[in-house]
Amino acid sequence: MKVALDTRKPPLQEWTVGAAPAMIRANEARLARHSAERASKNRTPQVLPFDRKRRGVAKRAKAFIDGHYREPIRMIDLCHETGLSIRTVQRCFRQYFGVTVTSYLKVVRLDAAHCDLVTANPSRDTVTRIALRNGCSHLGRFSSEFRERFGQLPHETLMIEPSAFGQQRG
Repeated sequence: MKVALDTRKPPLQEWTVGAAPAMIRANEARLARHSAERASKNRTPQVLPFDRKRRGVAKRAKAFIDGHYREPIRMIDLCHETGLSIRTVQRCFRQYFGVTVTSYLKVVRLDAAHCDLVTANPSRDTVTRIALRNGCSHLGRFSSEFRERFGQLPHETLMIEPSAFGQQRG
């Protein structure tokens, strides 16, 4: 005896133009109520628009990175500097500067290494030493990111003749 299986798919609900926004508004209202309840229980402030305090958090984090980029920087260091949680620091930094903390740190380190390579003496300095001095510990990744940013490999930058930049090395 063979049993026939029903292979028909159930019909999809028709979405009308007003159905989705109404559903979204209902969810927003429910989430807002839930957030307000949790905020009152935990005594934590609700999310506010970007203000001076958050701008200050982003600027303090940037200043810390600019001053310590040669050292290993962990997110917990930025949290101690700003007095806020990891997620808050990341969100404020991204909203204010438009890049992530990690991306900014990478760019700062690559720019510093590029500056050092341009002014370095090829007979005395090495790419490895300059990369490590600027906080770049993974040399393969440093080389590929350097090439992506500046269009040439680090050792090519170190070997460029001084006349190409109009300055002397020494």
